[in-house]
Amino acid sequence: MGGKWRVTASRIVHQDPWIRLRADDCVTDEGAVVAPYYVLEYRDWVEVVALDAQNNVLLIRQYRHGLGDVSTELPAGGMDEGETDPVAAAIRELLEEAGCAGTLSLIGETRPNAGTHTNRVHIVLARDVVRVAEPKDDPGERIESFWVSPAEALRMALAGELTVGMQAASLLRGLVEAGVAAFSVDDKKVMTEA
Repeated sequence: MGGKWRVTASRIVHQDPWIRLRADDCVTDEGAVVAPYYVLEYRDWVEVVALDAQNNVLLIRQYRHGLGDVSTELPAGGMDEGETDPVAAAIRELLEEAGCAGTLSLIGETRPNAGTHTNRVHIVLARDVVRVAEPKDDPGERIESFWVSPAEALRMALAGELTVGMQAASLLRGLVEAGVAAFSVDDKKVMTEA
């Protein structure tokens, strides 16, 4: 296994309010030159595993231009500039996207792409989620929310119907943390309460 690379030069190729693209010239610990190596600097993201009192899972559907189609996802989004608390960002995203609120707690983090992205994805579990308002009216995000059982959410994740892979991983972690799903490595079973 190799060690850390040394950066000999770095320049910003593009920057706007949404993304910053950096080109680094690097030298590996074995002396190989890797230049340029592109790094995407995004703000951190939050993904919300939202469960109602019966442990149904809140999912959303929205058009995603990169996909060119409608995507089924968890409520999620980028942390706004100046936001430092992932739970506060998750509260905002849940309210904006689905008009919902609940009791939220941070359960972990992951990386969307450790090879090229600098940001983290914070996984937030929301319990006892209820609708408290209308979702935010945003013409750039027309979102439909719906509820499914934990078993159906797991089926959708394992079948690839949840479009964003890292959200499938967040869903699995959230359901296990909530005690709604359990995994048995020995007999390769996935079990849900229901």
